[in-house]
Amino acid sequence: MPLIGAVPQGTGTLVRVFAENATSVRVLGDWNGWDEATAVDLTPDGDGFWAGHVAGLVAGGRYELLVGRGGAGFSRRLDPAARDTDSSSLDNWHNKSRVVDTGHTWASFDTPAFDNLILYQCHVGSFAGYRDGHVAVGGVASFDQLRTKLGYIRELGFNALALLPVQEFRFDRSWGYNPSFYFALESAYGRPDDLRELVDACHQRGLAVIFDVVYNHISDEDSSFHHFDEAADGTGDSYLGTDQTYRTDWGTAPAFWRPGIRDFFVANMEMYLNEYNGDGLRFDSTRSMERARGLGNDGWQFMQHLTWEAKRRFPDKYLIAEHLPDHESIVSSAGFHATWTVEPFYALLRALDGENPMGNLERLIGNSYPESWNTVTYLLGSHDECGDNEQGRKGKRHYVQRFGGRGNWHARAKARLAWSLNVAIKGTPMLFMGSECHLDGYWHDGPDNSGDHRFDWSIAGDRTGMEMRHLIHAANYTRWNHPALRSGGLEITHRDPSGVLAFKRWNNDGDVVLIIVNASDTNHTGTSYGVATGQSGRWQQILCSQDAWFGGWDGAGNAFHEPWTQDDGHIYVNVPQWSVTMFRLR
Repeated sequence: MPLIGAVPQGTGTLVRVFAENATSVRVLGDWNGWDEATAVDLTPDGDGFWAGHVAGLVAGGRYELLVGRGGAGFSRRLDPAARDTDSSSLDNWHNKSRVVDTGHTWASFDTPAFDNLILYQCHVGSFAGYRDGHVAVGGVASFDQLRTKLGYIRELGFNALALLPVQEFRFDRSWGYNPSFYFALESAYGRPDDLRELVDACHQRGLAVIFDVVYNHISDEDSSFHHFDEAADGTGDSYLGTDQTYRTDWGTAPAFWRPGIRDFFVANMEMYLNEYNGDGLRFDSTRSMERARGLGNDGWQFMQHLTWEAKRRFPDKYLIAEHLPDHESIVSSAGFHATWTVEPFYALLRALDGENPMGNLERLIGNSYPESWNTVTYLLGSHDECGDNEQGRKGKRHYVQRFGGRGNWHARAKARLAWSLNVAIKGTPMLFMGSECHLDGYWHDGPDNSGDHRFDWSIAGDRTGMEMRHLIHAANYTRWNHPALRSGGLEITHRDPSGVLAFKRWNNDGDVVLIIVNASDTNHTGTSYGVATGQSGRWQQILCSQDAWFGGWDGAGNAFHEPWTQDDGHIYVNVPQWSVTMFRLR
């Protein structure tokens, strides 16, 4: 499709802007001394676009648009599709759009097959710079600082970095879900070349990169969409339609019914997957696009159009919807490869609180999606469950905090259970930063009245943190080493109302894994507890979440015991309290 924004071409730059209501669009910049009289006219290019070649405007050059509004004169505007800006502020006279050279020689990397992904969710601005010996300017970490932490993530056994939004947002500190610009990157994080270097470094370490995009709404403040080419009477504009008519819970929805707006977001999707060589996208709050007031079916049809274009151009890239509560239609009809699913997180919380353990465990273990990778599961919570942006009043917490904090042995055991189970059930596993080292409290992008809630590197390497990191590493590599855990085969083989449930995973190549979950305080010792396997043969333990190396105790599991399935269909084993124990069929 034709470009959108400003791309260097020869001795100048090709500029193409969507401005359906405009009567004229001109370009001025540092190359012509910001002289309005010599600004370059763009010409109509169909579907509300204006385009033209601007001689003298080159990579690194700064520019603005003069948008004609008929009888209302013209307004200076920043380019909504600029690849770079000085900041998010629309009120700062010094803030300008910048031309970016999008060329880059990428390191060789193949996006992993969808069933082979394990995601580490990370917020750039708060992951580095707190008690790690480095200074984050303004308390906000950069792409370059994140790059120094990639070895830590890879060593844990993750092969994909899922970033919270990195587009330009209001102020320097934010979770990222208040977009001011869609193509420009958050200036506090760095410049386009910095992100390209980060993606390259990820790929060189074997980490795929999933970008988070926020198409369901715009920021109600400091958005490049607002009043961009509003009509002469001050109503509406090309990007939003009649202002405030099309609303989500988070802000005004873009005018998805307009072909030019659809092209705008398709181009943005293409930027992340092509210009930044991403391996997938996570689409924020797709329910909002489906249910936005005044949109009718336009939001759903927009999603269908977007996923069709993405699959056509980038068939190996993973498209994830945050569609909560989840429903199969987001895959079968809207066309995403996967959806987040939050119900397993809450089902496990209920089970570990003693509320109907069997029913809740069964609810989270299986799902009706056709492929194992059609859901993204996060039993330790995502940023939404771990993060609180109202000084703790929302009650959101890191997982271990929900059961008493990192100083509580039972809380740590339940967290180990949760991740061990996460890698064993259907769905693409995802962990939010900090869960791997039992961070206390809640996450936020910086300090509030109760303290600083960024990633605390001073405790990531203490004994408590290291025990959980050992568990994460072992569980992730158990998933890598056993394709049964990444396949579709799943059968519950054992149900004990006292809190023990077992299920079997298998693939078509003979790999079979038995997973035993003990969601109770009862410690079954003496290799005396019988578990129905649904399969004859000899079994070898491959993981026990209560191993001493992870914070449990010596002899908790069955390291030196390889049971055979007995005539009654059971193996007799140790089943530690609050644990997941896995066996492979030998």
